[in-house]
Amino acid sequence: MRVSLPGVSGFWRSGRFRFRRLRTKLSVLYAGLFAVVLVLLAVVAQVMIWSHARESVRAELTTSGSVYDRLWALKAQSLASSADVLARDFGFRAAVASGDRPTIASALANLGQRASVSAAYVVDTDGQVTGPPGALESAVAQFPFAVAEGRRDAVVAVGDQVYRLVLSPVMAPTRIGWVVFAVRLDSTEMRALERLSAIPLVATMMRRDATGHWLAADGSIPASEAIDALVLRSRSERALATLGLSQGRAFAIAKPLVGIGRAPQAAILIRYPLDAALAPYRPLQAGIMLAGFAGLLLVLLASGRLARGIAQPIAALDAAARALEEGGRAPAVIEGDDEIGRLAASFNRMAAGIAERETRIRHLAFHDPLTGLPNRAYFHQSLDRVIAQTGRGSGDRGAGDRGGADRAGATIAVLCIDLDRFKAVNDTLGHPVGDALLASIARRLVDLAPDGLVSRFGGDDFAIVLAGPFAADRPRALAQAILDAVRVPVDADGHPVGIGISIGIAIGPVDGDTADRLLENADLALHRAKQDGRGMFRFFEPALDAAARRRRQLELDLREAIHRGQFVLNYQPVFDLKADRIGGFEALLRWHHPTQGLVSPVEFIPVAEDTGLIVAIGEWVLHEACRQAVHWPEHVRVAVNVSPLQFRNAGFQTIILQALANSGLAANRLEIEITESVFLGGEGPVVALLHRVREMGIRIALDDFGTGYSSLSYLRSFPFDKIKIDRSFVTSVASDPSAAAIVRAIVDLATALHMETTAEGVEHVEQLDRLRGEGCGNIQGYLFSRPVESDRIAGLLDQVMLKAA
Repeated sequence: MRVSLPGVSGFWRSGRFRFRRLRTKLSVLYAGLFAVVLVLLAVVAQVMIWSHARESVRAELTTSGSVYDRLWALKAQSLASSADVLARDFGFRAAVASGDRPTIASALANLGQRASVSAAYVVDTDGQVTGPPGALESAVAQFPFAVAEGRRDAVVAVGDQVYRLVLSPVMAPTRIGWVVFAVRLDSTEMRALERLSAIPLVATMMRRDATGHWLAADGSIPASEAIDALVLRSRSERALATLGLSQGRAFAIAKPLVGIGRAPQAAILIRYPLDAALAPYRPLQAGIMLAGFAGLLLVLLASGRLARGIAQPIAALDAAARALEEGGRAPAVIEGDDEIGRLAASFNRMAAGIAERETRIRHLAFHDPLTGLPNRAYFHQSLDRVIAQTGRGSGDRGAGDRGGADRAGATIAVLCIDLDRFKAVNDTLGHPVGDALLASIARRLVDLAPDGLVSRFGGDDFAIVLAGPFAADRPRALAQAILDAVRVPVDADGHPVGIGISIGIAIGPVDGDTADRLLENADLALHRAKQDGRGMFRFFEPALDAAARRRRQLELDLREAIHRGQFVLNYQPVFDLKADRIGGFEALLRWHHPTQGLVSPVEFIPVAEDTGLIVAIGEWVLHEACRQAVHWPEHVRVAVNVSPLQFRNAGFQTIILQALANSGLAANRLEIEITESVFLGGEGPVVALLHRVREMGIRIALDDFGTGYSSLSYLRSFPFDKIKIDRSFVTSVASDPSAAAIVRAIVDLATALHMETTAEGVEHVEQLDRLRGEGCGNIQGYLFSRPVESDRIAGLLDQVMLKAA
């Protein structure tokens, strides 16, 4: 028996029932919980009642079935005795032996009346039947021969009637036939069985229909799967089932009756109406229900009073919390020292603390905690407000000096200020001194710009906004005053610190009519001041914006070029002077822009390095160079330039391995060219990576040798395979003795360290002759060949071989 209950937690979590008052919620909650407990108790009671009633009915039905078995055993014994009397009669045996059918029929009729049987028959050993004709005759003819040895009765179904057959052998002295009695098992027999029970049972004789399903012999109960299953189970156990019949639901058992064959042809269905079985428990169920309703009423009254005592102080706290939420303050006045009273006192203290913290947070949200100056958010809001108040002024700039006094419509000025080399102060003197320096600079800026708003954006970045009316030369004068103020060392926590300042200035509305635009343009001017040497100020110019826009567009185009495969590789041959042949090619990246044509690497490589796109581009270059070089002669190497950012990438070694594996190029035919700048991030890790790469069989070349500060120290740290002499020395090697001396020294140094040399930028025969005379091993430059496309390499190699021949 299954009973479904609504989930209490789901009821409260659903959005369909919400209470505006805590008192109502508590009352409903308590009543709901009690109702759930009451329902659970009722369910448990109902289950126990059902189980008890079922076991009681099972016992009664089993007992009634046993009584039926005993009664029919007695009746069968009585009928068998009557048949035995007739079978032992001499005259009857003589009639059977002689086949005197009239005598047999008369004797059977007299005996049938005395024994109260439906019909009596004699079956000889040949299966001939003497008795009343009809459908029963064929079943009687089979009975003596089909019944098991030792059994004298069986139940058969003939048409829609059920009969019990009892036999007795006729001996003279051997068996010459059998006397068979047939008793009809109809409703009269069933009613007699019902009267023997102490409870109101209903017995029904069941038979199989033509399809093998069980139904009542009198047609009162139709065939059903439930009855079929009950009869089948009853053949092996005392099965009890609950049946839903047209007469009502009832507990029932089935007793299959032994027939002629192995499968029973009839069964008795004994049932007990469910209403009658549960009738004794109705008073108990009614008592549980009345007690539950009474308890629920008491709980409602008690919970209402309890909820009122809890809800009133909480309502006062709710009102105070709402006032606090709206920005006001209304202390919760609650008398008492219980939990709610202490909660109210804590709430009042919390409200006072919140008000104090909100004031402090509001200040911190818009001010820098170190200097006390307004921060970027406050500055931005103030600049927006100033722009809105002054209106979007219009006017064109004069053709004269942008920093002069003839500025049309100059009503707002934004100065972006950055400390030069502030990081060195933190690194050498410590962050406390750096913080003290920032605080001191902030005070000086405030003193110098009493008519402006001074803000600190973070780090060493400051900004000042001047709002009109102000003199046209005021921004220039203020910037110069700031530069003059820091020319003398600034005292920072007892340390005299020399610091420089760079300033960028944008004038509104001509340089921008929004806060973002003015700040962006002032920042561009600041970057120009740093590029021009630091320690100066610069006004914004349209060319700065145009350059910034070009750079941003170039970055977008670079990303598109990577995605669409707009890069190609050209190769410049490296001529081996000793072998008099091409010893390798240097891979040079080219970008064919769809609208701008060929873009110079000088223009896009710095952008790629600044944005990190050089990592993806460099990976493509490595794969493509190896893929094409594998088709060249075995003695021809390919050299690939690697940027510092690409070299410091954690997966650089894996990228090289993948390029070699995918192309099938031998490792000793790949040459990686690096510059001294790769060592700027730390010499130890770089040297370790170089050794790992070289252990793979890959050659390492130091490019642009002699242009850095520590070239010799790097040669001592790592044994390069090749040194590439920078073109700055090669250009004048034929005309400048000092340049020739440097080249000679580099070649001698490389020879002593067992390194090869390549001279870059060879364009004249005089340079070639001098380099050859100094012992340089390889040359590279326009004298031999400009960079060529990959499809021209085979022809170039053939051309060199013909010349050599």
